[in-house]
Amino acid sequence: LELERQNGELRLTCQVLEKETGERMQAMEDLRKNEQLLIQQSRMAAMGEMLGNISHQWRQPLNVLGLKIQEIGLCFELGGFSKELLDANIEKAMGILFHLSQTIDDFRDFTAPDKKKSLFRVDQVAARTISLVEENFAGAEIAIELSGKGEPQITGYANEYGQVLFNILMNAKDAFLERQVSGARIKVALWTEQERAVLTVTDNAGGIKKDIISKIFDPYFTTKELGKGTGIGLFMSKTIIEKNMGGRFTVRNLAGGAEFRIEV
Repeated sequence: LELERQNGELRLTCQVLEKETGERMQAMEDLRKNEQLLIQQSRMAAMGEMLGNISHQWRQPLNVLGLKIQEIGLCFELGGFSKELLDANIEKAMGILFHLSQTIDDFRDFTAPDKKKSLFRVDQVAARTISLVEENFAGAEIAIELSGKGEPQITGYANEYGQVLFNILMNAKDAFLERQVSGARIKVALWTEQERAVLTVTDNAGGIKKDIISKIFDPYFTTKELGKGTGIGLFMSKTIIEKNMGGRFTVRNLAGGAEFRIEV
């Protein structure tokens, strides 16, 4: 009888453990699905912002291309058409088309997911990311300055690192436009500190309110108007840097603005 009682208790314990294990596995699966959904939403939001930057990158070259085509027609009508003019305009037009094609390649490479970690230079990723937005920012009268000491290298996901910087820059732009800041300026600095690559992004947009600065990395938290922000950009950025690359991603207010800091 005692043996039967012990066996019964053992079976009951096993059933409880089995149930708890199943619940934990289900919770982990639900968490994984939620993270995948957040990643997908973050990518969709980033793609929308990327399209806006592509339009800025293309607008001026397309205007020049249109003027060159009009010039050929006008010169023909006025009798000033020549083989030299045609050749010069064809060369200019082909150069513009090459630039537009290169822009598409740059944006495609930037958004392609990294399959495995690799050694990369932070200054090169920062320069490439800034080049993708500088025309957009110039149109909004926002200056970007990149400075650095040495050539910091880290092992991680170069494209994802660039996307984190992209998120920070686009958030700064939104803050400038919302607050109508004159003399808008962003400083991107990088250096090596205690064998870690450090990158900071500092702006003069007025900083982040004290009552929300501790929440800005929370999923779905946003200060933007309804429909203008998903609230997942900074959450996913922190996940990329800290969970995927073993680094630290922090923010603090400085005089006149905010400073985001990435350490890997």
